[in-house]
Amino acid sequence: MANDILLLKDANGKILDKYLSKGWYRSGKFVFTTKIVSPGQDAVYPVYWLRYITSKVALSTKNKKIIELNKHFSVTIKKFAITDELRTLHRSYIDSVTFTTAATLEDLLMEVPARRFDSYVIEVRDGNKLISAGIFDKGTTSIAGIVNFYLPEYKKYSPGKYIMLLKYQYCIEQNIPLYYPGYYALGLSVFDYKLFLDKQATEVYLPGPNIWIPYFEFDRIIKNLYASNG
Repeated sequence: MANDILLLKDANGKILDKYLSKGWYRSGKFVFTTKIVSPGQDAVYPVYWLRYITSKVALSTKNKKIIELNKHFSVTIKKFAITDELRTLHRSYIDSVTFTTAATLEDLLMEVPARRFDSYVIEVRDGNKLISAGIFDKGTTSIAGIVNFYLPEYKKYSPGKYIMLLKYQYCIEQNIPLYYPGYYALGLSVFDYKLFLDKQATEVYLPGPNIWIPYFEFDRIIKNLYASNG
């Protein structure tokens, strides 16, 4: 797995588990890995892959408040398929954000053979109105959160974080020990939300020694590194 991007014929079950555990992630119909992200021409940030040990997650008071705030909405989890309803929701979300991302769901996920990824969608509704959705890929012992999007007028309900909480709850209900939210970048706050679930239950991947270490151990190493470099 030395390449930065691969096209796999099958990315289900244990195959997905394996690639996630090595710091690879889905992008469209491919899996990829990277050590940097460059949101602008002159800015480059180191990135690190994250995962939650679901059995260790302890929901904070803030997280419980988000769940309580959303309790009157209905939730459905089902096999993923692109629909006009999801397209419309995604378009509304894209029109409201300031960062650059795929313009359509087709651009984001690409049309792939149905069996390449085992994908699911979480749909949250206010009555009959679809207000937020989150897509994830399922392996055998893991899930990978792919994307969350929502109606801008429901932002006060923290819908992106609520979807992450629902993905975590799905793992608990299905006895799935690992939840991969993707990567975050040091110094780039737009990715910090991926740590919100529980830092005590978060691990960070170090590609050199090929190990996962607790987030707070990683944080200490990084702080010491920056301190020593003055």
